[in-house]
Amino acid sequence: MTSVSPDHGGIGLLGLPEAALQRQRVTKKMLAGQFEERSPADARLITKSVSSAWVVGMLRPATIRVPVHKDAERDVTDIPILEVSLADRTTDGTRTRVTELIHRSMARPVVVLVSVPGGNMTLSLALSRVNRTDPARSTSVIEGHVMVPTDRIEEGSLYLDRLDRTDMWALYLDLVRTAAADGRPASTALQASEAIKMRRQLSDLEIELAALIRDAKKAKNQQQRIDLNMRARTTRVRIEHTRGVLYSPDYGHDGI
Repeated sequence: MTSVSPDHGGIGLLGLPEAALQRQRVTKKMLAGQFEERSPADARLITKSVSSAWVVGMLRPATIRVPVHKDAERDVTDIPILEVSLADRTTDGTRTRVTELIHRSMARPVVVLVSVPGGNMTLSLALSRVNRTDPARSTSVIEGHVMVPTDRIEEGSLYLDRLDRTDMWALYLDLVRTAAADGRPASTALQASEAIKMRRQLSDLEIELAALIRDAKKAKNQQQRIDLNMRARTTRVRIEHTRGVLYSPDYGHDGI
C-alpha cells in the first residue's frame, strides 16, 4: 500500500495510502447549514470566516484496513479529512470557534487541517459523540478539542500504520493522544482526554509564567519583584512536571 509523502500538503502528516486521497469541494452552505436554524450567529461566523474547504482524504476500512466501530455513542464507518482555509485576519479565538463548529457539524470524528493566509497549518482533532438532542442525529457533541501547529509535530509520528488499529475509533483516539503531545506522548497509558487536558494546562501555565516575568520586570519595589519571581519559580516547576506527564515515560499520571 503506497503512502503519501510528508511533503504532500497537510495530509502527508498521516502517511495516507493513495486510495484514501480525495479532492472534493465542501461549500460554506454545507458547513453552515446545520446551524442556520438553531444558531444563526454560528452559521454567519462560518460563512464569514471560511474561505474554502475541501475533503482531501477519507479513512475507510477498505482503504486503510481498519475495522469499523459501533457503540451507543458513535458509529465510525469512515473519517473525513478536511482542509479548511480561513479568511485573512482571523483571530485565534475565531479560528478555534469555527473549527469546533466544523467538528460539531458532522456525526462522526473528523480530521481538520486549518490554514490562514501567510500562516502555519494547524491540525484540529476533537473527541466527539453523536448529539442525542438532534432528531436527525447528524451533528456531534464535542467532549474535547485540540489544535496543534503541524510544524511542531514529530515527523512520521501520526502515520496511520503507527497508530492503534483495533478499530476506527481506537485509531482516532490514538491520533488525538499522539498529536496532543506533539507526536511524542509519554506512553500508551496516556489517554486521549488526558493528553488534551495536559496540553491545555501546559499552555495556561506558560501564559501565566510569561505574565509573571513581565510583571516582575515592571514591579516598583524589591519585595514585589521577590514575590513575583518566587511565583514564577513555582510555575516553572509545574510546567516541567506537566511536560513530564505529557512527554516523558518516566512520569506517572497522578496530576500536578
